[in-house]
Amino acid sequence: MDANSVTAICATVIAVASLAVSITEARASRRHNFQSVRPLLSLDCFRLNSGMAGIRIRNAGLGPAIIRVTTLYLDGEELGPWEKQVVDPLRDTFAVWPNFSSLRPGKPIPVGQELIILAVEEYDPARDAEFWAAVTQRLRIHVQYESIYGNERQEAWFEGSPPHRNSLNWQQGGAAGSSTDSDAQAEPSQSLQ
Repeated sequence: MDANSVTAICATVIAVASLAVSITEARASRRHNFQSVRPLLSLDCFRLNSGMAGIRIRNAGLGPAIIRVTTLYLDGEELGPWEKQVVDPLRDTFAVWPNFSSLRPGKPIPVGQELIILAVEEYDPARDAEFWAAVTQRLRIHVQYESIYGNERQEAWFEGSPPHRNSLNWQQGGAAGSSTDSDAQAEPSQSLQ
């Protein structure tokens, strides 16, 4: 082998190695771009000191969430999508007509936004007991969403709230450090990713 052949072989090896590094970098960059705009929705029930109580959805992710499919369940039975014509018959059953926001397919939820999807403005424990029981025990909401890239579908569930206990566990011989705040204003639900 002469010097020109060795130089040509080395140049070819370097070119192939450069191509492999470029492809790997492009894939890593694309993966990073997808992750940098990934939304993370959560749904929970709440009661505020201002008197408002209901269900809200929040985007705690890094990018906007685009709603694709929603499903409302009442007592385990599927009612349909979280839209006005499906939710209005349920709203009719409460003492006070709750405010409502739909989650139609294609609706974006920007980063950091909190959207109240069902709520009464001035919650009264006696008057709105049936509303609160529905929110915390009877309603379930399933939301499928994706990022602006539309590359993967994610989901979040609203599953009510665990039963609220009025007594402190540690006073009754429970585990050290476990307690229940009787003045708690928010009762979160589970959120699945």
